[in-house]
Amino acid sequence: MPRTPHRSATAVAILACLLFGRASRADILVNGNFEDGPVIPQLYPIYPVAPSDGSLTGWTVTDGSIEIVTDNYWVPLSGHRSVALCSTGPGSIEQAFATSSGSIYRVTFWISGEPFTTPTIKNLRVTAGATVQDFTFDNTAAWHWDMQWTQHTMDFTAGGPSTTLRFSSMDASQYGPAIDSTKVELVSAGVTPSFALAFAPVSPDPVRVGARLDFTLASAARVRLAVLDIQGREVARLVDGERAAGPQHVELATRDRGMRPGLYLAVLQTGGRTLVRRFTVVP
Repeated sequence: MPRTPHRSATAVAILACLLFGRASRADILVNGNFEDGPVIPQLYPIYPVAPSDGSLTGWTVTDGSIEIVTDNYWVPLSGHRSVALCSTGPGSIEQAFATSSGSIYRVTFWISGEPFTTPTIKNLRVTAGATVQDFTFDNTAAWHWDMQWTQHTMDFTAGGPSTTLRFSSMDASQYGPAIDSTKVELVSAGVTPSFALAFAPVSPDPVRVGARLDFTLASAARVRLAVLDIQGREVARLVDGERAAGPQHVELATRDRGMRPGLYLAVLQTGGRTLVRRFTVVP
């Protein structure tokens, strides 16, 4: 290769594409297919893992217990193991990994659920930093030898040098969603996005059953989001803690909280500022 003091713009662009392409295809998670972990005897095809048990390599079990399920019980998507996110009740697993602030990443995973169990619709929540998305799986057509694994993806923008990915069962049952072959890949590198503090109108308005509250933070900060009745009494506290910069959303289940028809105020407090949105609950 000739020794030149600089490369042409075209050569630099080609090199960047090659390097970036390699990075984007590199899986970031440790043990995303759940094959590494405790030795499980063949006679015991299901291995429960409690929150205090660190035997699932690369992952931390939070909330309730989960189960490592081997191919002696049902057929995983690949390899010999998958994870059921319920044991005696709903559980979660999470893993933190290094990210570049402002870059976009993609979570890919496969979801199923134990056949012949109820409820037939399994509910999974995936959280990556400030991004939260819910997914479902219908086990009606599944059999233990054909689990009907279904692929899903979720993109998120990293808000800092580290991001935590969490998979959580949303089913109050011992028969919830199962996952396999999870991975995280870099989609595109970017600069740190700039945001401005904003609080969108409550949607829908008026509210019958539930509503969505969306807000954006200019930077990571402590946030307090509460709902007050027209007399100024707090009827619900939706957020009270640290949140990352960027778009956020919170669900408000008015019926579950016993909110009667009438006028209410959603009050967002952060960084010494207070933003208020009015909305109405109807029967």
